[in-house]
Amino acid sequence: MKKIGWILLIFLLVACGRDGADSAADSAAAPTASPATAVRTQTIAAPLELPTNTAVPAQPTSTLRPTTIPPTPQSRPTRPPVTLPTATPVPTETAVPQADVPQLVWLPYASGNFGEPVLMVEEGAMARQDLPVAVEIYFDYHDGWLAYGSYFWEATPTQQSVTDLHLYNFATGEAAVWAEQVGRAVITPLEMLEGPPSVAAAIHNGQSFDLVLLRGPENRTVLVEDVDPFFSWSPDGRQIAYLRNNELFVTDAASDSGNPPIATGVYATTGWLGDAPLWLGDSGYLLYADAPFTIVAADGSETIVPASGDGVSLDNGRPLTMLYSATHNQLIAETEGMFGSGVTFYQFEQGFETAVISMQIADAQLAGWYEEGESVVLSSSRGPMILPLTPQE
Repeated sequence: MKKIGWILLIFLLVACGRDGADSAADSAAAPTASPATAVRTQTIAAPLELPTNTAVPAQPTSTLRPTTIPPTPQSRPTRPPVTLPTATPVPTETAVPQADVPQLVWLPYASGNFGEPVLMVEEGAMARQDLPVAVEIYFDYHDGWLAYGSYFWEATPTQQSVTDLHLYNFATGEAAVWAEQVGRAVITPLEMLEGPPSVAAAIHNGQSFDLVLLRGPENRTVLVEDVDPFFSWSPDGRQIAYLRNNELFVTDAASDSGNPPIATGVYATTGWLGDAPLWLGDSGYLLYADAPFTIVAADGSETIVPASGDGVSLDNGRPLTMLYSATHNQLIAETEGMFGSGVTFYQFEQGFETAVISMQIADAQLAGWYEEGESVVLSSSRGPMILPLTPQE
């Protein structure tokens, strides 16, 4: 009996061992089939990749860099070296640029340059150069200031030609509109140490022109109403000679003196009125280019019609431009001839009683002084030239 019990026990143990081995073999053959294990692996895989993702958003750190970079460009304007030209108390700078201020800027009055280079004299050298501003009407140039119109003449309802008036400062490179509806403008001959110059301008009033003294775009004084747009400064800048209804007047530049005319019948029979009276230095006389030339005292006390000492008529055409040399007592006049412009040199003798033609240059225009009273600059198809005045014998 005992023997049979032991046999049964051994048999059960062998059977249990086989079942355990089978189940172990089954679990070893399909370890991934367990859903619990799969879930566990995926839940671990997801968190493990998140750190990598959060490590990639170290892009926030790199996006933060651009935020730190702008401050650097923004701090560049802190390079107040550019602002430090406050230390450029441009007074000193304006004194130095005088070397850059042309001695002469010229193009024919009322014809404009239409973008073409104009004749300039800088540090004694003559050349045609481009202007930094668009000039359609050339009025005047003096001491670094250019007076010009930026559009060509247009007609008023009363058929007078007008444009606007700009002033350009070569020392600073600044331009400004000073007035509109302007028929002529002339800069004071006085040397300006600082600030803008005074400018005499004929400004249209709806019917005719007023003679106005401008000291800036917003600073103007009407000197005389209803004038012709042709006038000129005295050499000392204290008086202005102007024309009205064929009469010649002289007024103080400070205010209208209300003086009577110093000459009547001026330009009454000679057609186009395109020139202004010419002051003959500080002699106290003016010349208006009628046919023949006529010279009058500024106080109206005397009238002189120069005679031609050698029989040559002084009626040589109406001058477009005139200069007078007090040093040599010579008149230089540009006139329009049959074959274009020419320049004639008149030598006065015995005061202003007699005048002879000392020289004539064909195909030339009178640009201005090279050395005041001593030599002139002429413009011709052959190029610009300097012509010394011949001494009076």
